[in-house]
Amino acid sequence: MRVAIEEGLEDVRQAIEEAGWEAVDLEDAPLDEVDAVVCSGMDDDMLGDETTLTEVQVINADGLTADEVVRRLADSPLR
Repeated sequence: MRVAIEEGLEDVRQAIEEAGWEAVDLEDAPLDEVDAVVCSGMDDDMLGDETTLTEVQVINADGLTADEVVRRLADSPLR
């Protein structure tokens, strides 16, 4: 699995790599070349709109531990 990680989520990046998956920088990764995206939630829409422009799974890591993010990725139906 190839996962795009938002800057500042180094603990999540490390956990993803320890799980045996590839972690790439979100800023550098074309979304059509990743299986999932993990973001910090800092850029949430102020109106609560959760519409995404991609078919890949997007995980908001806000309030989750790195292990919880990995668990959500592992349970993903998109895998």
